[in-house]
Amino acid sequence: MNKIFFLVTALFILTAGKAQTNIGTDTTTVIILSANDMHAKIDNFPKFKALVDNYRQHYENVLVVSAGDMFTGNPIVDQYPDKGFPMIELMNRVGFTIGTIGNHEFDYGQETLKKRIAQAQFPLISANIASPDSIGINPDAYRIVSLNNGIKIGFVGAIQLNSEGLPDSHPSKLGGIQFTDGITRIKEYRSLRDSCNIFVGLTHLGFEDDVELANQFGEFDVILGGHSHTLVTNPVEYNSVLVMQAGSSLKNLGLITIKLVGGKVVSKKAELISVLDYPEVDSTLLSIVHRFNDNKELNKVIGTAQNDITGNDELGSLMTDGMCSLDEIEIAFQNVGGIRVDILPKGNITIKDVYKLDPFGNEIILLKMNVSEIKSLILNAFNREKAIDLVASGIAYTVIANSKGIGTEVKLFMPDGSDVDASKVFATGLSSYIVSSYDFKHEDPGQSLYTTTAQALINFISAKKEVNYTGIKRVFVSQQAD
Repeated sequence: MNKIFFLVTALFILTAGKAQTNIGTDTTTVIILSANDMHAKIDNFPKFKALVDNYRQHYENVLVVSAGDMFTGNPIVDQYPDKGFPMIELMNRVGFTIGTIGNHEFDYGQETLKKRIAQAQFPLISANIASPDSIGINPDAYRIVSLNNGIKIGFVGAIQLNSEGLPDSHPSKLGGIQFTDGITRIKEYRSLRDSCNIFVGLTHLGFEDDVELANQFGEFDVILGGHSHTLVTNPVEYNSVLVMQAGSSLKNLGLITIKLVGGKVVSKKAELISVLDYPEVDSTLLSIVHRFNDNKELNKVIGTAQNDITGNDELGSLMTDGMCSLDEIEIAFQNVGGIRVDILPKGNITIKDVYKLDPFGNEIILLKMNVSEIKSLILNAFNREKAIDLVASGIAYTVIANSKGIGTEVKLFMPDGSDVDASKVFATGLSSYIVSSYDFKHEDPGQSLYTTTAQALINFISAKKEVNYTGIKRVFVSQQAD
């Protein structure tokens, strides 16, 4: 949203908002400000808080909600002594109404998540998460929020599951918790429609699944979603359900305006509001964010990028070279989903930059793998999305794909372009996430090298001092001839 549009929207709020909401009459306007996939981007909170306060000044009924993935993506939060606490502190100060649990809420482990849930001054819901009392992560499936004039707003939450039936977090963080299909579970709450005036799906399923949910569950007025980082610039209704998602990183919010007459919804609309373009900041939150950011260890310069390092090929090659810098490893692979920034800009590289790139704390696992097993790993990874998923170091490869985009064969090459010895067994470095989450043949169960992928990269850059990955590409796809 450009600044002109934002100013027009702000003018509308100032001139019309107060008159539209008169508690005690038959007409009520409800404003829901929806964030999703914030990923610990605390630097945007001072503007976010000022924007929210502006709406609260001009509307009686303003709710602020999170559609999951509060954590993971900012070392200031991820490496904080009490991991994740800065986000909860800031969300409490903004005054969130409710949130749903996203897959990355589990990244710090279950005990830490329980602490964050206890510290949050707002409920976190999810219908498809359950655990024994001994584990203690049993969020409410739904909550009903009552306004001062008696209007009730029902929220039902759900978390995404991958092909293994688990949220996209390290499996070791999920032990003992039962997850069920989100859409199936939400459909069990149809009767809540009769208990509320506004019914909202607050989901972390991804936009395509939200659309599918809307088509199966027309009882919702609105679905506010997350997980896929979809920037919905033209929100529309599916099966009379308005579906909205606002990108990621707290750059934008979803603004949902719902008008009721006599307790019945008569109109609803959704639009994007730019947080980055908002001209004001909250001074208190600005001071708090500065305090969190004042971390001398994370701001330490460890090396220099001679040019911008961009895209999965260049960034993934840097990360896998970091793994291969360990004496025990000959070749290494990095999944593109674990590459969490688009660019390392030319210039100084700090420890903070590395943790932004690789925030998950995955350990490096050493496996002795033969050529057939390596090809199995590459093909299975490719066929997840019919696209390159693994970037390599110490080896190069080409996936041969058929006319349907399915990988059928892998050709391996050494870095100098020569063929790989078919009888060779490689000392292969993989992240603990890949070893535990990917389906591939390997007789060797692997052993941890007791260092994280991020720490290996920090050591690598510190030793090299200067790095240049311009134009580096080691993995390819070739279309199979019909």
